[in-house]
Amino acid sequence: MQRNKISLLVLATIVGLGTLLSGCGDQEEVKPTASNSPQSEASKSTNKMKITMFNQGTFNAAAPIPPREEDIQRQMLEKALDIDLDMMIPQAGQATTKLNTLIAGGDIPDLIFLKSRADLAQYYDQGVLADLTPYLDQFPELQKRFSSDSWEAMSYQGKTIGVPGYDNVNGMSRSFFIRNDWLKKLNMEVPTTPDELFEVMKAFTEKDPDGNGKNDTYGFIGGMNKEGNLQTYGFDSLMWMFGVNPPSAIEVKDNQPIFLFIDPKMKEALAYIHKMMEANVVDPDWVTMNTPDLLDQKLFKGKVGFMIRDARRLEPDYQQKMKEISGEVPEWIVIPPMKGPYGDQIVERKSFQGNSWAISAKADKDKIIRILSMLNYLFTDKEAYPNFAYGIKGIHWDVVDGKIKNKTSELSKEMKEKYLWVDHYRMPRRGDDAEYFSFQNPKTTEAFTNNQQYVGPTLPGNLLTADPSDTLAADRTRFINESLVKFMTGKEPLSNWDNFLQTLDTKFDMQKYKETAIKQFKEAGIIK
Repeated sequence: MQRNKISLLVLATIVGLGTLLSGCGDQEEVKPTASNSPQSEASKSTNKMKITMFNQGTFNAAAPIPPREEDIQRQMLEKALDIDLDMMIPQAGQATTKLNTLIAGGDIPDLIFLKSRADLAQYYDQGVLADLTPYLDQFPELQKRFSSDSWEAMSYQGKTIGVPGYDNVNGMSRSFFIRNDWLKKLNMEVPTTPDELFEVMKAFTEKDPDGNGKNDTYGFIGGMNKEGNLQTYGFDSLMWMFGVNPPSAIEVKDNQPIFLFIDPKMKEALAYIHKMMEANVVDPDWVTMNTPDLLDQKLFKGKVGFMIRDARRLEPDYQQKMKEISGEVPEWIVIPPMKGPYGDQIVERKSFQGNSWAISAKADKDKIIRILSMLNYLFTDKEAYPNFAYGIKGIHWDVVDGKIKNKTSELSKEMKEKYLWVDHYRMPRRGDDAEYFSFQNPKTTEAFTNNQQYVGPTLPGNLLTADPSDTLAADRTRFINESLVKFMTGKEPLSNWDNFLQTLDTKFDMQKYKETAIKQFKEAGIIK
């Protein structure tokens, strides 16, 4: 497997952690199965090997570790790999301190879960972690399990020093919600292009779709966070129709970095949003929408016809909130993202792989092989998968009509609390596994599954780190954010776009930022 060289500059990266669900129940005997060589060879060993695991990758750090005789997942791992597993769960917020204390005392855990690539590189530089490059070719299935960009994040100085920790979850939080009942009343179809979407939003605003005789509905609602960033609040999804996004979004094409926030297509995206503003199809409350909860309230009230929200808003609990707040349950449906003028059809970009499993430099060859065999079993054994991803067979999941059925959502609160510890083993769950989430509404599953095809690849700009000598970085980002808002609202005419670019160059040294990006991309092997 080829690995690109990553420099010391490229240490810190975005930590992507999905929103995860827990589940519990009574226990039932499960027969573990070992997978193919070399893992099966490890399971045949006559000497049980002790492996210590520092598991801050647990999905519930507050859950207790059960005794071995009650811990079915631990039993499976120990039997399949012929190991004695000693798992440590650090308390939330204390993981780094605890790990550093262990390292300082010379008691380095054999297997360590790390939450950021910065930590992975730092501990390797300190001599704490092993180089896994010589061993990974023995585990082709493990290599196939994760995407090339996830493995790329494990590469440092031309070596592979970690195994991806677990999949991030994509294709859920940026779902395109639209009022289907309003579409039906106005005799309109689901929009598929930006122009069609504009006409729908205009009709939702002007044609009294709720039939109350009042001018109190809007086509769209978005927002921005308290720092003035438009990302994740809806407007960025409109920009993706044109293949661009706000600061930090950088592509590489034809061996050159493309800064999407100053790309000519960004001007088109801003013109589209400005057109929406001029037509008054945007709820004017958007300027106060600086938390997800506030946007949810707009969804529940049902006075906006189109917005970007989490697919789980189709679940019964949220449907009940809609009924309590608006007196009805609007017929919200999740639709595919619009296909833009350049062919872009993106619901969101895949999150960067920040988390990882690393192995102690103190581990000898046999132990490294045994640990990689364990990870191979965890992440690639199909029969073992539901026992780790979902929980205990017969309680959290079962086989119904020949298919695996996750029953977590059906469990009582008491049963969930009784078996919270199964969350320590959920790391193998796939980020696109709808069954894992145990959705109660089939429409949620459908929306989540359909969205997967519109998740774009991770942008290489995620690998970049700030240049400590770039003293204008914060001011530059603030200026970009403020300018984009001014352009889309009309406070600054788009005829001044060239002035905006010139100001970036003359006042905020955009050239220095470009040179830093090119330098880091070259060191990472992304630009030749």
